[in-house]
Amino acid sequence: MRRLAALAAGLCLAACATAPATPAQESRAYADFLIGRVANARSDHAAAADRYFAALARNPGDQALVEGALLASLASGDVVRARRAARMADRDDAPAYAYIVRAADALATQRYAQAGAELDRVQGTASEELLARMVANWARAGQGHAGDIAADLAPLASIRPYGGLFAYQQAMVLDYSGQQTEALAAYDAASRGGLWLPGGVARHADLLMRTGARDQALALLGAEGNSGNPALAAMRAQIVAGQPTTIERLTPARGAAAAVYGMSAIFRQEHDNANSLAALTLALMLDPTFDGARLALAQQQAELGHVAAARRMLSEVSPASPYAASARTLEAWMVYDSGDEDGAIALARAVADESGDVRSRRTLADMYRNASRFAEAEPIYSEIIAAQPNDWRPYFSRGASRERLGRWPEAEADFQRALELSPEQPDVLNYLGYSWVDRGEHLQEGLAMIRRAAEIRPMSGAIIDSLGWAYFRLGDYSQAVDWLEAAVRLEPADATLNEHLGDAYWRMDRRIEARFQWQRALTFNPDNPDALRAKIENGLPAEPAPRTVNR
Repeated sequence: MRRLAALAAGLCLAACATAPATPAQESRAYADFLIGRVANARSDHAAAADRYFAALARNPGDQALVEGALLASLASGDVVRARRAARMADRDDAPAYAYIVRAADALATQRYAQAGAELDRVQGTASEELLARMVANWARAGQGHAGDIAADLAPLASIRPYGGLFAYQQAMVLDYSGQQTEALAAYDAASRGGLWLPGGVARHADLLMRTGARDQALALLGAEGNSGNPALAAMRAQIVAGQPTTIERLTPARGAAAAVYGMSAIFRQEHDNANSLAALTLALMLDPTFDGARLALAQQQAELGHVAAARRMLSEVSPASPYAASARTLEAWMVYDSGDEDGAIALARAVADESGDVRSRRTLADMYRNASRFAEAEPIYSEIIAAQPNDWRPYFSRGASRERLGRWPEAEADFQRALELSPEQPDVLNYLGYSWVDRGEHLQEGLAMIRRAAEIRPMSGAIIDSLGWAYFRLGDYSQAVDWLEAAVRLEPADATLNEHLGDAYWRMDRRIEARFQWQRALTFNPDNPDALRAKIENGLPAEPAPRTVNR
């Protein structure tokens, strides 16, 4: 960026403007800046913020350092330091996020004109300017210009991947301004826009209730996908019980929070982790009660290995929140990932027993299955199926458990039922198709299933590996090599994929390459190191008789 490119000159100018600065201080500031940039690039945003603020202590007016400190603070979920960096920014030539942070604080305290003035100054990347636009819409709505905003957003609702978000924003602005008929039509359009936004669904259901459409609200909240969200499930339970819903009144700050939360989901789809994390922090600045954003932020931090930060965020979820059980479940998975399987399962079991909800029971079953404790997982999946007989997921999970327990006819029936409920699920197509090919049954149909799974999810190394391994099992080693090489390109550090590619090379008489792939597989913590060493030493046994898809 312009400011980053000018940092060296900026540090020099700052040193000239503040006479006490020494060459050693300038050198340390520049070193802090460089380390901060590297830490940000490695997604270690808390460490990056430390370095940027250390550099700012020596050069407090440098806007390149302010920009780095702002993004790092937002991406690490540190609201206090984000506000501190925004205060250090210039009033008229600040980094884009400085204006956005100051505007978020103004919007949260109903200073709508000030928020709009801050956002009018934003000049940054496309991501930053889009975030600013989302917040600016609500600053204008707070000033009474909701009708103009809805009209501006209408033509954008067909643009993917942002169209669904723009559509929900249009609906919420109309809802806020009291245009209920127009808002209901916009909510209906938004639900088909390709972006699932739980906050938008909740607002839609709330408006249906306010207009007397109770049955429609219940149908919306009970739809597949919506019923699995804790907040939406809690809202539905309140309606069924005849209780008033606890959804907070829609305000410009809450509308803007939903908008930037949606932007976070889009950034995440585009693998833009820093802006995705920053958007979630902005959502919490706008609406500190937004536990959905808090949980998403904790999950992303956990995935990046920042367990302490994730736990700190989870601790802020109220025990009374619909997301309380989900927060404890995420903590259980973090314990599991740390290597403490027994401790994680004990925590998951406690959450399931206390909450009694289906989501917690499914987590416990999934954890048993991940730990290869299939006999304990299988009956829990059966309980879930009894409670939710039209959900494909527990059938698939029970089928996988039964297959590992050697109960193939029952497993096959579960997979087929899962496909009846949701015919285009790539995981089910892949698992059942591969199982048939591996068992020498329904070869043509099984191969077609794996091909379809690969079409649906072409960037999945596991599915592409299944396709290559199916060709291997059928004796078509040339095709197998092509697909297995593609799988390894997608997931180069997977031991199983590298082993499979080595096996295919061996059958093609490419012995040196085969042993190389087996050696690589050994470096990736394989499940079967002794078998791999035997292959390296002795190669594969004699080739079996090939199967054919016409058999």
